[in-house]
Amino acid sequence: MKIPKEVIKRKYELTYLLPAGYSQAEQEEVAAEIEAQVKKHKGQVMSSEVWGKKALAYRIKAHKKFHFEAVYVHSVLEFPSSQVQSFEKIVGLEPKLIRHLLVVAS
Repeated sequence: MKIPKEVIKRKYELTYLLPAGYSQAEQEEVAAEIEAQVKKHKGQVMSSEVWGKKALAYRIKAHKKFHFEAVYVHSVLEFPSSQVQSFEKIVGLEPKLIRHLLVVAS
């Protein structure tokens, strides 16, 4: 007899930075790609909001150029704990993002 494992779902906060030069359509395309990865990893997007364009504290080199400002996007996600590591690895490899941060929501 097999005993099913309990699936533990947690809420996570994902904040990522996009180049400031991206148009609204490009920002929505990246958001759709992130959401597709969330669904692929058996999660769901609880909420998402664009914080807008802000100056960076220091320059960041990405995409073979330096960025001095970026568009901040913040999302609240819910995942099974077993899927988080593979999701973060995929997000970290996304070439359109400057930086990202994934933390457990409190």
